[in-house]
Parts: sequence; structure tokens; C-alpha cells
Amino acid sequence: MSEPVRDLPVGSPAVEKAVELARRGVITHLTVHGERVAAIVPESVIEAIHAVEDAEDAEDAEDAEDAAEADRAMDEPGEPVPWEQVKAELDL
Repeated sequence: MSEPVRDLPVGSPAVEKAVELARRGVITHLTVHGERVAAIVPESVIEAIHAVEDAEDAEDAEDAEDAAEADRAMDEPGEPVPWEQVKAELDL
């Protein structure tokens, strides 16, 4: 995870209410002068974000390996095959 994480004990009644709402799936935005600056969210939201990040990381790693494999193929000896020939051989 790239962003810093900090645990904050529940103390004030407003925060306790926001935590209770989060347990029921509700997101509570914290505001300063009407501007949203943070949120108290259900843990399931954080887990979903991490799952997406993990999937993206895996996809990035796969893309990098595919690119490396393509580079290795380009370095192989031999004559290039014309695109028209490839299409004909593959019935494209």
C-alpha cells in the first residue's frame, strides 16, 4: 500500500457514531469548513480497494513479462515474416 496508515482510537461521540455507521456499510465524510477532507469507511471498502490494487499489480507484472518476451523474440535470429504472410497463414 502506498499511502500511510494510522489507527486512531474511537473517542468522541461523533466519531463513535461514524464508526457504528461504518459497521453498517455507511461512509461518513469528515469536513473542514464544508470541504471533505477524509472519510470513515467500512473496512470492506478498504479490502475491495486492496483487491483491485493487487489485481492491477499482477496485471502489470504480466504485462512486463509479455513485453520482455516480445523483446527476446525480436532479438532471435532469422528473417522477418511479412504481415501479409502471417495473416494468410492464420486465415485472418
